Amino acid sequence: MPTSRTSESKRNIRELTLALCWGAWAELGVSGWGRTHQDWAVDPEPLIVFTATISDWDARLRDEALDWCIHYWRHVSHIRLRNILRVQSDDVLEGWGPFAATVNDRSGTRWPMATEALPYKATGRSVLRPLAEPSLILLRMRAIFGLGARSEILRYLLFNPNDRAPASVISSFTNYAKRNVADACEALVQAGILSARFAANRYSYRLENRRLLATFIGAAPSVTPDWNALFHIVEVIVRVSSLEREMANPALLVEVHDLHRDIEQDLDLLAIPGPQRRRGAEFLEEWNGWAQQLMGDLASANWPTSEPEQESEPLGAQTRRRAISGR
Repeated sequence: MPTSRTSESKRNIRELTLALCWGAWAELGVSGWGRTHQDWAVDPEPLIVFTATISDWDARLRDEALDWCIHYWRHVSHIRLRNILRVQSDDVLEGWGPFAATVNDRSGTRWPMATEALPYKATGRSVLRPLAEPSLILLRMRAIFGLGARSEILRYLLFNPNDRAPASVISSFTNYAKRNVADACEALVQAGILSARFAANRYSYRLENRRLLATFIGAAPSVTPDWNALFHIVEVIVRVSSLEREMANPALLVEVHDLHRDIEQDLDLLAIPGPQRRRGAEFLEEWNGWAQQLMGDLASANWPTSEPEQESEPLGAQTRRRAISGR
């Protein structure tokens, strides 16, 4: 039987996870309790997939997210959805299937890996916010450049502090196939928007005039997370909180160390400080404190960092927010 402390920890992690999701969905226009993440760029596809995974936690969040997807599916890339789903676990796909089937059943889209639709009555409360808002810069770029690889390429190169990037790196971040990314980059080079350099048997790309593009696109938020990496970290934290009630400490310790190694790359990409290495059971206590602090920060829209604050730069390009790095 779980201890009261374990149950409380699990409940807190779930509540904080839901708060993060509600904050992101509120920026898209979902009817919620309030707005917290106005200064975060919201990426719809990772958010939709993750929300489907936890849809049984909060029926209202599930129904409002479904309502938004049914009305605004034209702003969502089914190609990105498919490519994101390809690397998900069976548990994620189990939650995704009914969610996607419900959207397909009520709209004109055909989202991948759908199964059987849920019993659902549309709420009609979701209204897409003006795309001029900073948090909707990704949807705004799609409205300008189209729903496809070109928008995601420009988004990556605009937000990423690195000077140049090859198609393979851009592909990993954008969730579009490398061939599609290379073709789109070639077209953008021909249009004079990108420049290409050939070295080490591959092309790398950069924006010809980053400042001009940023001015043209308009208001940008300060935090531009790689939501795929972010939700992977959250999934692991949620998993550990569930395992605490199923495993004895020795087995749990081994599992937590393995899961920590699984997210180290994501933590590095996002420049999020991880838990400190400790011996034995002390690491479990360290992990729990770290997870509670991190989830509290994410839920309240405070980007976690171990570095001192710097003066803000346009488009969230500070090193402390390497949230735009690809997985």
